[in-house]
Amino acid sequence: MAKYVRKTHDEWHTQGNYGCGWETVTIDETYAEGKQMLRDYRENEPQYPHRLIKRRVQNDERSV
Repeated sequence: MAKYVRKTHDEWHTQGNYGCGWETVTIDETYAEGKQMLRDYRENEPQYPHRLIKRRVQNDERSV
């Protein structure tokens, strides 16, 4: 029986709203990295709202 291989991987997007809607400012591979980046943005740019969202992204055929 073959081992299961996920067809997607998770990316954590830190987004900021600078007056024209939400835009992605950084993309991290792990939740811990994303949470740290969100903390940094909130500390350094307190005048703008920031959020962390998870996106599932298809794996490339080459990387599997």
